Amino acid sequence: MGEEAQIPIGQNRRRHASDDADSSPSQPKRARESKPDLRCAPCALMFSQQGLKYLNSPNGFRHRTRAESRASRTEGCRMCEFIFLVVCKEHDKNWRDNDRLIFQNFRNAHSTSTVSGFQLPGIYGLKGSLESEPDKCIITMYPFAEKGNPTGIGAIVPRRPLHRDVQSDNVFAAAKSLIKECMNPDKPHKHCQYSRDTVLPTRVLDVGKPEDPYPTIKLKVNETETHAPYLALSYCWGKQPKLTAPVQPLLLRRDTLRDLTGGIRLESLQQSIQDAIFVTRQLGFRYLWVDALCIIQDCKIDKDKEISRMASIYKNAAITVAASSSEKATDGFLSNRIPPYLPDYMFYIPVSNGENGTVYLSAEAYEPEHPLDKRGWTLQEFMLSSRMLIFSDYELLWQCKEVDLRGVTGRGLEYLQPLEALPWTVFEHDAEPYFGNLDFDKVYLWKTIVQQYTERMLTDPEDRLRAVTGITTELETLWRDTNIYGLWKKWFIELLAWYKPDVDREQKRCLKRAPSWSWASLNGVIRYERPFSTEDAKVKSLTVSAAELTCRILKEGDINHEKFDTILERPDLVDPSAELRQRELQQRETDYLLLGIVKVDEGVEKGIGLLVVDVGKRVYRRVGLVIFTDMTVWKGAKLQDITLEPNLRG
Repeated sequence: MGEEAQIPIGQNRRRHASDDADSSPSQPKRARESKPDLRCAPCALMFSQQGLKYLNSPNGFRHRTRAESRASRTEGCRMCEFIFLVVCKEHDKNWRDNDRLIFQNFRNAHSTSTVSGFQLPGIYGLKGSLESEPDKCIITMYPFAEKGNPTGIGAIVPRRPLHRDVQSDNVFAAAKSLIKECMNPDKPHKHCQYSRDTVLPTRVLDVGKPEDPYPTIKLKVNETETHAPYLALSYCWGKQPKLTAPVQPLLLRRDTLRDLTGGIRLESLQQSIQDAIFVTRQLGFRYLWVDALCIIQDCKIDKDKEISRMASIYKNAAITVAASSSEKATDGFLSNRIPPYLPDYMFYIPVSNGENGTVYLSAEAYEPEHPLDKRGWTLQEFMLSSRMLIFSDYELLWQCKEVDLRGVTGRGLEYLQPLEALPWTVFEHDAEPYFGNLDFDKVYLWKTIVQQYTERMLTDPEDRLRAVTGITTELETLWRDTNIYGLWKKWFIELLAWYKPDVDREQKRCLKRAPSWSWASLNGVIRYERPFSTEDAKVKSLTVSAAELTCRILKEGDINHEKFDTILERPDLVDPSAELRQRELQQRETDYLLLGIVKVDEGVEKGIGLLVVDVGKRVYRRVGLVIFTDMTVWKGAKLQDITLEPNLRG
């Protein structure tokens, strides 16, 4: 255990176990109130013209060893403290006392390749590695300086506070260049080409030909299977503002269908839809799909039909336009209404004229907190889209199946890469998967999807399964498997090992929506245990109506009391007995159903099982997850055939 991070070690205890504590070491202290320290020669030299020469050289800039960094932070250098804590957070064990940090300069926010053969005019990014492992980057820092800094530090640090710009001519020109590169008919991106030429959805907005200066906007009904590229809008509808007059937002309804096909006044649309129309025309496209205007909102038959097609709508769109920074449709997503970006950590650097310059540092990729990313439905929109233009906090971002998330101009921030998209072969007709081809990859992907999806919000909790139907439909084809209530048939046993974090336990379960063994029977966040090294239970038969297992079961009363401290229970609900009282099962004894075994550090194994109650005739209801740190409790337990309780319809 490193000297910087004292990680609390929790003890196993029976009943209502808490989640593991965050084991991250303390974060670097902010230096906004620190007095400048001029005694740290390496930090001062690194942000100088002489230091820049070293940073641009093949051998890099020799900073400090671990022992020297520890001493320097004790003496008051805030930058040494910042670097020390950032490195120790992930690489505490690898950084030896006599091992020196070497920094090199790199140019692009979306590429950490260092310079070679030419001199960069300033410090754009600092890539740090240990002298003992020069090819392994262990810290990346992005320096900023404010414009007009009188000390001249701006000559060394060219990055400036990032002002939001998502609609200038330069930004759209950069976006169109990326689109052209991706969709180049002579040499398109291999994994993005599926949506190049597709049949339009049932309805789209016709925003006019790009060359038409005064276009008529109207709803186009695709009655002849017209082939044309189109954009799709991903946005938050949000709560509508209270109006003194009973003015309703323009939507497609049965009584407005004819009017909308005749023409639509731009000003009658919500601002986010107006902005999307502007973007569509700026990019040179004619058609735009927006759910509010392309699905008949007061017709259940049409809604059900079109919602079932949403996977293909986003999958086949030439580009998905994501209004990520907007909380509601009335806000729009093109305005520049937020303050400029600067990293949180500020440091004073002595410069040649005897003054102190100010440098702001970030040591991690930027992770925007988009309102759009909190909506349950938008996860499948993101995962199914082959290309995305994301109108983010500060920049217009681009992502496709071959280019990681980045600003279109390439001069802004480096972004934390989001959840993996679906395997590339979802977008191709005849290719074999080269990503996600292993079962381990597939299970990992699905667990990640469930965990990230359940962190999002749904206006209607009954959409818990429906909002990921697009994803499951695509994966059923790709994986040649069946998804039953959010669990895959092939990995059913391991996928039963989900649990509710203590702080997010629910008051009740919805058994009409899904059976107790499915995470979809509960609202809120879901987490998964580690991958199984061995499955103990086996699936005997699995359909939508019944799940039959061959497994080992222990009754609580059969366990030696001395072994109770080795059993860790995670109930699904705040009050597990409440749901049993509803079925008059409160007198039933709690049983344990062993699912499988996971390996933990240093070869130690633990068992993972379900906390269950026998509701009669060897039918069991799940009430939680259970962990066994001593597998000897299962000695002598025999396999038996049981049924997991189905959902309660009606």
